[in-house]
Amino acid sequence: MPLFSAFFDKVRSANPFSLSIRSKLVLVSLSLLIIPWVGYQYINEMEQYLQERQESQLLDRARIVASILSDQPDLFITKTNPGTDTDSKHLYVRPLAAPIQLDGYVDDWQNDKERIFLFSDQVDTAQTPQASSSLSFQFQIGSFKPFLYVLFQVSDNNTVFRSLSGARIDNGDHLQIAMQNADGEFVRYILSARKAGKLTSYQLPTANSKTTNVLEERRITGFIRKTQQGYNIEIKLPLLMLGGKLAFAIADIDDTKNRKINTIVRTTGSRHIQDIGTIVVPSPKIDDLLNRLHRAGSRIWVTDKSAKVIALNGSLKDSGKDIYEMEFKPNANGNLFSAIVRAIYRSVLQEPPKEFHDDLSTASELNTPEVEQALQGNPATRWRQTPDERVNILTATYPVTDSNTVVGSVAIEETSNSILILQNRAVEILINLSMLAMAVAALTVFIFATRLSIRVRQLRDSADSSIGSDGRVIGHVKPSKASDEIGDLSRSIANMLNRLAEYNRYLETMASKLSHELRTPITVVRSSLENLDSAMLDDEHKAYSQRAKEGVERLSNILTRMSEATRLEQTIQTEDSIDFDLAKVVSSCIDGYQIAHKNVTLTLNVHHTIQQPIIIHGVPDLIAQMLDKLIANAMDFAIPETPIIIQLQATKSIVQLHVINDGPLLPEKMKNNLFDSMVSLREKRGEQPHLGLGLYIVRLITEFHSGTVTATNKPDNSGVIFTVALPIAS
Repeated sequence: MPLFSAFFDKVRSANPFSLSIRSKLVLVSLSLLIIPWVGYQYINEMEQYLQERQESQLLDRARIVASILSDQPDLFITKTNPGTDTDSKHLYVRPLAAPIQLDGYVDDWQNDKERIFLFSDQVDTAQTPQASSSLSFQFQIGSFKPFLYVLFQVSDNNTVFRSLSGARIDNGDHLQIAMQNADGEFVRYILSARKAGKLTSYQLPTANSKTTNVLEERRITGFIRKTQQGYNIEIKLPLLMLGGKLAFAIADIDDTKNRKINTIVRTTGSRHIQDIGTIVVPSPKIDDLLNRLHRAGSRIWVTDKSAKVIALNGSLKDSGKDIYEMEFKPNANGNLFSAIVRAIYRSVLQEPPKEFHDDLSTASELNTPEVEQALQGNPATRWRQTPDERVNILTATYPVTDSNTVVGSVAIEETSNSILILQNRAVEILINLSMLAMAVAALTVFIFATRLSIRVRQLRDSADSSIGSDGRVIGHVKPSKASDEIGDLSRSIANMLNRLAEYNRYLETMASKLSHELRTPITVVRSSLENLDSAMLDDEHKAYSQRAKEGVERLSNILTRMSEATRLEQTIQTEDSIDFDLAKVVSSCIDGYQIAHKNVTLTLNVHHTIQQPIIIHGVPDLIAQMLDKLIANAMDFAIPETPIIIQLQATKSIVQLHVINDGPLLPEKMKNNLFDSMVSLREKRGEQPHLGLGLYIVRLITEFHSGTVTATNKPDNSGVIFTVALPIAS
């Protein structure tokens, strides 16, 4: 991460037009980021297609199930409704995973906690009890062959059991059961107890009963346990006792003196058989059929032609995997990196919710638009959202017919989790492939850019090293054999340097050629002028002749100076170097200058840090010629009557020769060009011609001796210091 941060900081701070080729190519490669973005947009657009595909497949499944059920129309004739419609309340009993232990505790019912029906003394419908209710209860019901189990959780501010003495069975809080038995008869039961524990069941006489006595019913067993809110009742009765109708009622007695019933809360009407709600316990035959057609993660409903549920199989919260579910699960041998990547995906992507509120968890009737359409003979599909808005549920319905008559419907449900899982998996694959493609592309671009920048840098370095600081061509560029633009550029630069080298050689030899070509005419002119001097000339013509001689002499001096640098360059390549004492050479030269220029004061200062002579390796005559040029330059610019100081400062490895004079300062723009050829700062022309070659000769001699020469202004800006640094011989 610090590497990327540094790179992007450089990009932000730098001029975008001054970035290297490698940086620009890396930036260009970032345009590949549009690939995962386009892919993500495509995946979002694909949701509509996946929904349509799921609708089509689910409707095909519903059609297949309906077709199978159409071959068995007897399954739609139940005990509750042998071919006729009824408006009474309906209850579909869902199977239990295990038998219930009758102890008054609710632990056995936790897996079915969504199958809860609520009733209160305010209304007799399945609504949440009001705060002012003195009696309310919720019950859960389920079947586990061969019994029906029911749990009642009663909220009662005063629990009253049967009196400990007396024969009455209804003078305490008790449970009433009204039902149609297996023979189609209307029967009623009361379950009560004198204390917490087992309940005793009694069958009450009815109009159709053969006896008027209250009989104990041992087939129905129960248990009552007091709780903080009231009490719990669990009962068990054989499924063989049930017909097609069943109702429950809780009777509440608060006054222990008169023991009269204060409130009765019923699930449905229970006084007459026609008032009792219908009940269906799925038959083993239809259960086995739906089990074979079941698919994990889906739920199959079967209704009669009144939309009452007669069969149900599966759950929307199944943990199993169906053909839609392709969720990635790392194997046991997966490495830490895979686990980290998966954790990142889980934190970024929306995971399918495992828990959500199922609004049809207790439904016994499907009065939904799609079921109504199916009962009218029209297949239909519909999406709905759960009340907690966590999951969308798709329902596909198909009519079940018998001889072109609709006898019921099949409804199959699935959640949108399968689509979300497919989308997440597609996003994961897209991200993985995009990251791989980006890494490969970035690595390829980086390698290509690095190779490209190396080639350009090598070409630049080769071109730079081919041109000296004085502008001369001192090397060559090896032309590349590559066929691309950089190869063409290297060949063009190599060709250009070759032409430039030829032109430089021409310029370097031009002075000697001019000198050679002009010396003959100059000699002719000089001899002619000498002949004229021997002739009898008047004074006026003698003056003209004298001026002509001076011009010829001046021209001869110019030619001599022009060829001096060329001759020096040729000479220093053939000179033999020796070890000599620099101080003696400089001192000898100064003595000679002092004799030749008596009006100029020359001062020599030698500073030693070592107690031995200043020995350098080179050519003494060239050092003397270099000192001649430096002294001549100093005398030309020095203020009259000011001394010229020559200093020698030696250390173990280097000696510095300083020539110091007071006078005009060096212009800033010329400091770096003083030692180039044909450069002169003289504003006035003297008697001798100056072509700007003196300091150029100084540089040539210094470089021949592996030294350097510089020119600076004095610290007090009173003059100029020329410094020649030479290595001391080891």
